[in-house]
Amino acid sequence: MLETYFVAPKTLRRLRAGPSGPYIDGFAGSLEQDGFSHACAIRYLRAAAHLGHFVQRQGRMLMDTDSSTAEAFFRHFGACDCPHSNGGKRNHHTYFGAKRYRAYLVTIGVCQDEAKSEQPSPEPAVVIAFRHWLRKHRGAADGAVKQYGRGAEELIKALGDDPSV
Repeated sequence: MLETYFVAPKTLRRLRAGPSGPYIDGFAGSLEQDGFSHACAIRYLRAAAHLGHFVQRQGRMLMDTDSSTAEAFFRHFGACDCPHSNGGKRNHHTYFGAKRYRAYLVTIGVCQDEAKSEQPSPEPAVVIAFRHWLRKHRGAADGAVKQYGRGAEELIKALGDDPSV
């Protein structure tokens, strides 16, 4: 499945040889199934491979990762000197790729899902309306709606009651 996104044998060997290697092809398949663009999937796969090396350098295993790992991984990029870092480039793909990879690892049973102590708050009405608008007026498919709607609730919370501030 990884061959869908990478053709260079050296790159394929590098991605499959690291700590994320046993799961990287399945992750590539899940990204394709969920409708991610080719360019986005490549960035997410690179982030997943780098996350494996990051966790290993901390003396941990992928199965030990938790939700805070993605944040620590993203902060790590500021001073990254990993030999497999692809130049240490950092953007939103780095964070969301690591976060999505961890969610994939939970789905396949490699990592434990963290128990939430509090009930998740319902999705704000404006986010529901935005998703509906994307489907109705832009004809967006479920994968695109999910991708574009991702993070909308966090944005609403970050803006607070008065977004003009």
